[in-house]
Amino acid sequence: MTQATDELPWLGDALASLQAAALAGRLPQGLLVHESPGAGGLRLVKRFAQLVLCSGAQPACGLCSGCQRVASGDHPDLLRLSPAADSKSQQITVDAVREACEQLVMTSYEGRGSVAVIQPADAMNHNAANCLLKTLEEPRRGLHIVLLTARPSALPATIHSRCQTLRLRAPARPEAIAWLHAQRPSADWAIALDATAGSVLEASDYDPAWLRQLRDDTWRALAEARRGTLDVVRTAEAWSRDELLLRLNCIETCLTQRLLSGPEIAPQLPEMRTGAHLPGAVFDINMRQCYVLLDAVREVRAGTVTTLNKALAVERLLWRFAAAAQ
Repeated sequence: MTQATDELPWLGDALASLQAAALAGRLPQGLLVHESPGAGGLRLVKRFAQLVLCSGAQPACGLCSGCQRVASGDHPDLLRLSPAADSKSQQITVDAVREACEQLVMTSYEGRGSVAVIQPADAMNHNAANCLLKTLEEPRRGLHIVLLTARPSALPATIHSRCQTLRLRAPARPEAIAWLHAQRPSADWAIALDATAGSVLEASDYDPAWLRQLRDDTWRALAEARRGTLDVVRTAEAWSRDELLLRLNCIETCLTQRLLSGPEIAPQLPEMRTGAHLPGAVFDINMRQCYVLLDAVREVRAGTVTTLNKALAVERLLWRFAAAAQ
């Protein structure tokens, strides 16, 4: 294997199993990759495509024309299917799947096979999944269909039954921090991960100092909300236009870490004790309210694509934080 496969050490076992299957001529024609968020599933899927389309002596060499074109995303025998960029529903429609299946029945351009990647696979609606089923049941020789998802339970059982499942774990926090430090040793990656919900690859795409500032600014706003000094409307409007998903990650991390670890995680907020009711002179909250707030954060995240008025959704969330302090 090339150095490229070693960039994410937590994928080592999965990559080794695919490499062995390729050498034995047993790569699955239907592969369901169950990815933990932040595990780097797209990198593994790209390596899978290179194993199929490599023209070198020992796939995947990473150096041949086939591997290079897979890496750049312009190989003629590699098809990727995702929700349209301008789709409000962020679904993969039946028409898109039907069009892809019409392409997949044709022989490959270069004769080494074809790879179709559907990501996220759970974005297929019911009709789209059914449309894909026939191609999965009777794939032509040399065709490999890879479904990448963090939510395999959203796919029909008939899809599961026709795919081999590969589970990808996300790195543990110490492993993620160690990998990030190897990329940029002087950065405070532990704090940066709070803003990306632990996604190591997403964190590596940002300036960690900026992520820390974003996290601190977000937590400061929560503290002001519970004190009743936050301009909720103005803050909600600003957040709706500025890295909303990262801010939601920061809020969720704050709540989760406080439940698990106590007040030292978020010093801007008053103490949260371990009892069923969590009294405090400034921020009187119970654990039930904390879980309710976590659910509210996740509802806002789920609606970030379809919500017409994101500012209103964020405003409601911040008011709920304020109300939890009453």
